[in-house]
Amino acid sequence: MNSSSTAKTILFWFSILFLGVMLWKLVSANGDAARGDELSYSEVDADNVNKGNLYLSPNSYEVGGEYRRPANRGFHWVVPKEVVPALLGQLREKSVLINVREIRTGDWTLILLNAAPLILLVGFCLFLMRQMRGNAKRALVLRAAGTRTGIGYDLHRLEEGRSLIVGGIELPFDKGPVGHSDGDVLAHALCDALLGAAGLGDIGTHFPDTDPKWKGANSLIFLEHAKKLLDEKHFAIEHVDAVVITEKPKLGPHFPRMREALARALSVGADKIHLKAKTNEGVDAIGRGEAIAAHVIATLTSR
Repeated sequence: MNSSSTAKTILFWFSILFLGVMLWKLVSANGDAARGDELSYSEVDADNVNKGNLYLSPNSYEVGGEYRRPANRGFHWVVPKEVVPALLGQLREKSVLINVREIRTGDWTLILLNAAPLILLVGFCLFLMRQMRGNAKRALVLRAAGTRTGIGYDLHRLEEGRSLIVGGIELPFDKGPVGHSDGDVLAHALCDALLGAAGLGDIGTHFPDTDPKWKGANSLIFLEHAKKLLDEKHFAIEHVDAVVITEKPKLGPHFPRMREALARALSVGADKIHLKAKTNEGVDAIGRGEAIAAHVIATLTSR
């Protein structure tokens, strides 16, 4: 789970906790208000009542008002409907002003004001849940796409008098590859590995050696084009592992510059590219110094 998903999850559960506390406080407040001075009609001290209101709610009748003593102390009674006439008569005998109302608008306004933050909070929680479901669906799509791996291989004959280009840089050597472009065996193998992982064909499909446009071309251009194709398909380069096989020259000292050149062409960090060098122990054309080859494995992920 990434940091964004973790933050949303924490915020979601915090919101649920806050919602529970608010609901508990609201219910407790209403319960306390209902119970505070709740009496039966037989216990009414009419002489001590200053004024009151009779609320005609759907399920029961309620009487609310103020006592004479102590001053400003309120009361709330819930009474059966059948005893209301007798109760009103008792209060009016004591000259208590009683107003009859069908609904307790003030209480409903208070409840709505209290409930407004809860409604907003519930909406926010639903929004978070929707976002989390969306993230889960995207994660499933990414997992379904999975990690893609491609293999690339290239080999070129070496001839005297030609420039030796490997990994986008020119190396001091008396031989160089024979090829339609600059003959960069590492760049060609890497291009094939990337295209293969994305299911986009191979280097010959996009840059045929029959096209004069690519005669002597810098092979880093091929990598830049491959990266563009990967972006269009929403693939990201995770790692490149390559081995170049040649008897001479020594390649290790030149790897840092090669990694930087390849990384620039692919718009990735140099840390994503790993290079190794091997000889062929004097065996075959590579061992005799007549050829150079490269093997590359590229790993991609969906974005």
